[in-house]
Amino acid sequence: MRRRLFDVGGLVGATMILLITAIPIDEIRVSSSEIRVFRWLNDLPDLLYEPLWAVMQLGNLVIVPLAVIVALILRRLRLGWAIGLAGSLVWLLAKFVKQVVERGRPAELIGDVVLRNAPATGNGYISGHAAVAFGLVAVVGPHLGRRGRIVVWLLACLVCLGRVYVGAHLPLDVIGGAAFGFAMGSLVNLVIGVPAGGHKEPPRTLSPTLFE
Repeated sequence: MRRRLFDVGGLVGATMILLITAIPIDEIRVSSSEIRVFRWLNDLPDLLYEPLWAVMQLGNLVIVPLAVIVALILRRLRLGWAIGLAGSLVWLLAKFVKQVVERGRPAELIGDVVLRNAPATGNGYISGHAAVAFGLVAVVGPHLGRRGRIVVWLLACLVCLGRVYVGAHLPLDVIGGAAFGFAMGSLVNLVIGVPAGGHKEPPRTLSPTLFE
């Protein structure tokens, strides 16, 4: 196991992005540029709802214990610890961020929001789904091959897009959530460590897998 400068950069960079997204947030006003991005995603066809809903469950807090169980079944004990610790940090500290940076849901701040089984009220910043998804990306990524890392990054980005699409969050909510989650995951990597061959290409075999 080793500690990487990549995770130091991930922690610092993601924290900076979190701060940058928090600074312009106002309790009652949303910028015109953010509204435009929200409208573009929120107005996408309804036929996208079911596939995006399925992907969004990867940002559900329930996915954390399930991922821990999978890691334990695969006998990756350190990965299981990392997932559990990252998920716990995201869940606990996200509540603090929501209290510090108060912002409502899209339906409370702008009109004509298309709600697709999404909450109309509550704390919008940061997105918990985005935080969980990117927290998992940060800790699981070092244990995957190149193809696996691409897959988990794409899925996490779809979780963020899906939360805006269903009307649950504004764009800065999911960007801030993703940054927060990745920062927590990077911190866990620095504490626990990652596999020494974390970014090496897996050997060519007849049955390639996502894991190295």
